[in-house]
Amino acid sequence: MDSAAICKVPDLGRLLHALIAQVPAGRVTTCGALAEALGSPVAARWVGQFTLEHDHAAGCPCHRVVRAEGKIGPYIDGGIDVKIRRLAAEGIDVRADAVDLTRYGFDALVSDRPLEELRRVQEALLEKVSLRPRRRMPKLVGGVDVSYPRGGEGVAAYALVETHSGRLIWSTTIRRPVKFPYITSYLAFRELPILLELLAEVRAAGRISPVLLVDGSGILHQRHAGIATHLGVAASLPTIGVTKKLLCGQVELDGMGVEESRPVVYDDRLIGVALRTGQRSRRPIFVSPGHLLDVVFAERVVRRLLRGRRLPEPLYWADRLSRRET
Repeated sequence: MDSAAICKVPDLGRLLHALIAQVPAGRVTTCGALAEALGSPVAARWVGQFTLEHDHAAGCPCHRVVRAEGKIGPYIDGGIDVKIRRLAAEGIDVRADAVDLTRYGFDALVSDRPLEELRRVQEALLEKVSLRPRRRMPKLVGGVDVSYPRGGEGVAAYALVETHSGRLIWSTTIRRPVKFPYITSYLAFRELPILLELLAEVRAAGRISPVLLVDGSGILHQRHAGIATHLGVAASLPTIGVTKKLLCGQVELDGMGVEESRPVVYDDRLIGVALRTGQRSRRPIFVSPGHLLDVVFAERVVRRLLRGRRLPEPLYWADRLSRRET
């Protein structure tokens, strides 16, 4: 699977507009029903955000989208009272700020279910992933992160750090449009295009590192296909995923000591470690291999790059540089 196939993503905003337009006057649908029509219930939260932030024009039927159990929820064009008046004008009886879904609910939404297709891309990706032991510690390690200013853009940063000293020796950033929304477990489709452009510039400058840390999961992911895994396969690089939150799996976090690590297991498989990095924070980070290395080596690299902060140095600098440009 080449990078072009991995990066091909649908315009979810346009597709969601089309789904909402299918709801007839006098009926309502829910964020959950729309998310299911897109192909994944985890998209419900984004659907709710979209209804409050989309390009809203006269005739837009977004007032027909309600919350779970028929709760009216907020409205982009004038607040809940305006939303209730518009629903009432279409013959919908609203009581206690809720609609009876058994009477007015509409879920006969026609869709190609694009998120299901993206899930199949993630599942096919696993055939390309190689998790192998490594021993030689690289002299240089890079880190990448993406920040999001307002306006539908992303700023991707690359930071190259000397392993033995933790010193930042080179960095660069790029700014590009980002159209795919943030949806849990689908982060790769939001960030992979801009990160591949960033790495192309890094390679052209002769500054690509032998190992890359990525702000995001590797195989510590519901389908073992986080952004670090996608990026490693697409760019043919050894990658390590580092996150501040646990996306999936089981791990005992109580009573962790400074610099202690504990295994993260998912479906009876070791997929990463939780690592408490210092005195400043009791909250651990979560480390997992992305591609071309294993859990043991991923943890070794991250430990070597800790300098008293919660994040290893390449990701600390990538985060700082990307936010500086937003």
